[in-house]
Amino acid sequence: MFIVWGKKIVYRRLGYVADFCPICRGKQVFELKRVGSAGHVYYISAGQGELVGYELICQDCRTSLQTDPGIYASFAKLPAPVEELVRTTFPNIDEVMADRLALEERIRREPASLSADERRALIRHPFLLLSPKVDRRFASTHVDRWVGLSLVGALLLMMIGPALTHAVAPDEAELSMLLFIVLGVALVVWQVVASKTRFMEREIIPVLAKSLRPLHPTEAELREVMSELKLLRHKMASKLGSSERLAGLVAAPVAMAR
Repeated sequence: MFIVWGKKIVYRRLGYVADFCPICRGKQVFELKRVGSAGHVYYISAGQGELVGYELICQDCRTSLQTDPGIYASFAKLPAPVEELVRTTFPNIDEVMADRLALEERIRREPASLSADERRALIRHPFLLLSPKVDRRFASTHVDRWVGLSLVGALLLMMIGPALTHAVAPDEAELSMLLFIVLGVALVVWQVVASKTRFMEREIIPVLAKSLRPLHPTEAELREVMSELKLLRHKMASKLGSSERLAGLVAAPVAMAR
């Protein structure tokens, strides 16, 4: 008998807190989770596992960040307005994040005062924050709504198509079965490939554009960062498209995909 066992990552929600989001460039509501590594049998794990770390997920841009839960005064059981969570979970955030909040104020009021090194670091940062999310997404095949519908469509093609062919032209039944199998597989493959583009267009590019827009990066600055990502073998570099297109998206008012 073959037994499936091993280790898997398990998450346990601890609650909600307020913190600074470097993508949204301000205070936001975050979901706080404990991340553990637990043994499993047939993917069913018992307990919360050995501690790996703690993860924050911004409830606006959905970006994940690592954190130390010890910095929070408490955890809220339910999400609440950010100012309320600041008071109850992170009342000294203005002191802890004073330098970064002051920098964000400079970006809003005097973006021309930023040095070249400051601009380079600030433009580079959201790429590096979002890159692991892209790497995880492209490391395996994910089934979104359209891939699921294509699987259903492929099954219908392979069941109904040959049956109709057999009723109309019985001599072509075997050939039609092969044809509909090929069509069904092609439909699924097409949607699997398209799902990766949908992921970038819905979950990465709007978030990246939102974060970069206050900096008004030039195409040359974006090209420099994307070239660096390519040298470091980040998948994001090849999935974003051209720096010219990205510069246009950053300049345009892009709505966040929710």
